[in-house]
Amino acid sequence: MQHTKNQTKTSSTGLWLLLVGDLLVILSFVWVGRGSHSLALTDLPAILFTALPFAIAWLGVMPWFGIYRSEIALQRGKLLPRLLGGWLLAGLLAQVLRTFFLGRDLATGIMPTFALISMVYIGLVALLWRLAYIWWVQRQAGAPGGARS
Repeated sequence: MQHTKNQTKTSSTGLWLLLVGDLLVILSFVWVGRGSHSLALTDLPAILFTALPFAIAWLGVMPWFGIYRSEIALQRGKLLPRLLGGWLLAGLLAQVLRTFFLGRDLATGIMPTFALISMVYIGLVALLWRLAYIWWVQRQAGAPGGARS
């Protein structure tokens, strides 16, 4: 019985780590973007407002692609197509949400250059983050006395 409780605890800890890491990827995009436009990097309300459509889209779409299930999150071959396909859909949804958040007309409110940059940046950094997570979990599992997932 104790073994099952430890596995559940590890799974929920891993889930929270994945969620926080994914949201930090989105926040890094906003932070880098604000810096490149010489905007305040400490304006928390503006940072969160900018990140919100991306976070809503990510959290609304990505669970449907299974990227938070351990049997997918820990296997590159299963994760990569889901992560990239999910982000394609979530990234497009984020652009639509951003347009509405900014009060722009949908037909002219999505800026193609911004859409491309945001999707490439978040997709690439999310991919790197998730590959680093897989590496870390596998390293921990292989270490003497390391965590098993």
